[in-house]
Amino acid sequence: MNRGKKLSFAAFCALIIISSIQANAQNMYDAYRFSQQYWEGTARSVAMGNAVVALGGDMGAIPINPAASGVYRYSELIFTPALTNMNSKVNYLGNNTSDNKTRFGVSNFGYVGSFQTGRTNSGLINWNLGVVFNKANNFTSRMSASGRTNQSSWLSSLAQSTNGIHATLLDINDKYDPYYQGFPWNSILGWNTSLLDTLPDSGFDYRGATENLDPVNMGIGVGGELDQHFARESIGSISEVTINLGGNISNKLFFGFNLGIQSIWYKYSELYSETAVNSYNFQTGFEHFSHTYNTKTSGTGVNLKFGLIYLPFKGLRLGASISTPTWMFLYNEYEESMYSRFNDGYDQSLASPLGTFNYRINTPFRWNVGAAYTIGNIGALSVDYERVNYSQMKMKDDNNNAGEFAEDNRAIKKLFTNANILRAGMEIKLLPEVALRAGYQYYTSGEMDLERNKAVATTQQYGSVGLGYISKSGFFADIAYQQQLQKTSEKFWLYDDIYDGSGNVLTPAPEGINKFGNFKILLSVGFRF
Repeated sequence: MNRGKKLSFAAFCALIIISSIQANAQNMYDAYRFSQQYWEGTARSVAMGNAVVALGGDMGAIPINPAASGVYRYSELIFTPALTNMNSKVNYLGNNTSDNKTRFGVSNFGYVGSFQTGRTNSGLINWNLGVVFNKANNFTSRMSASGRTNQSSWLSSLAQSTNGIHATLLDINDKYDPYYQGFPWNSILGWNTSLLDTLPDSGFDYRGATENLDPVNMGIGVGGELDQHFARESIGSISEVTINLGGNISNKLFFGFNLGIQSIWYKYSELYSETAVNSYNFQTGFEHFSHTYNTKTSGTGVNLKFGLIYLPFKGLRLGASISTPTWMFLYNEYEESMYSRFNDGYDQSLASPLGTFNYRINTPFRWNVGAAYTIGNIGALSVDYERVNYSQMKMKDDNNNAGEFAEDNRAIKKLFTNANILRAGMEIKLLPEVALRAGYQYYTSGEMDLERNKAVATTQQYGSVGLGYISKSGFFADIAYQQQLQKTSEKFWLYDDIYDGSGNVLTPAPEGINKFGNFKILLSVGFRF
């Protein structure tokens, strides 16, 4: 039987890359994940929506515009712990589930030292040196889905994707290991745990253990009701240590250079299971199966940035910066396992080897501009615009060759586009020692909608508020709360549609809806001297 999945072109490419050959589990969506930036800096910068390109004078602003350090007229130490909560609501097969995950971490810490040159009005008035840690992205997430159906099964999809591979090539024995022969690992696991079987008189076509054969009509279909469950979870982050040099020329022009050293760590796991409501409805005696997939990526990245802030006249501040790609060097581990159980007492558990892979990602160039207006010691308004072209991402092997990722890189050119980022913030001094802050951030998607030939309509919007206090002695404390304003909605399918022999959809996979969002609380404490 000829089976497949009805997908958009983007999802189709992802399916091929992810599941065709498990020896190379990396794909263009890894490049997209690791190229995105949602800065968690200081509580002050987050409270103002990270609209700090033209303001400067804050360690959360330094990785966004290196000239931010040139504004400093004092030295500063700071430390910012943070709490992040990610939550999701899923509807799948008419069933609603909710999940959330909370993690503590450190969003920022660092030091900026300001050194005077002795000049007061013209020339290089001071130069500053900073070493700052900021979190560039946070991968915390969790979601689950469950429901009951007698129409389709993950194992039907697995059988479909295994068609065409002779059964003998999937056998694990003392003389033969199929894992590194280019076959999907889940097909190998399914076959060796008795969750797949060949159709009569065929060594190339398969049925899943949840499927019954109709010998009269030569049909095949799910034998009875199944309770399906899926859960996925990710943790990790991208953090950047910035070595910064900045300066102040004539109190009008501020400049800065950054060497950014990133640390990438990402861990993802998923579990899918099906359980027979009545195992005697299934010709195989199927009771239960589960499949797990785990992957972990770690590595480092390096980038360079340059920025300026200019004061054309009192109150108005203009800023701009540009960043090179981040050149990432990554190491990936992945593994799968399968468990099966039948009503005759047979059960089997099998795990794949640990797969490993070294590769590289070059993220896109980024640039931003900003304008701010300060009203004496009363407050400030600021707005930024940033642009990044995700079609410029590139994947390479650990020898710096792109050939192994040729298909991914071609797909990146077609499936990704420019993303626009707008940030706005304000600060009002309620008292000389107390400031009230608010901010807004707007992100468009960097993925293409090929049917409409434009960027995917999904946007992410964040609102934030905060308070700041600074004493005459130089001690300061800031707190910020950031909330995703509208939950992101995504459709998902846990397995493939089933096609008939003519390429028509015979059984569609159930469609689920996941709506997810997050909030963060940050607290900065520090001292200026």
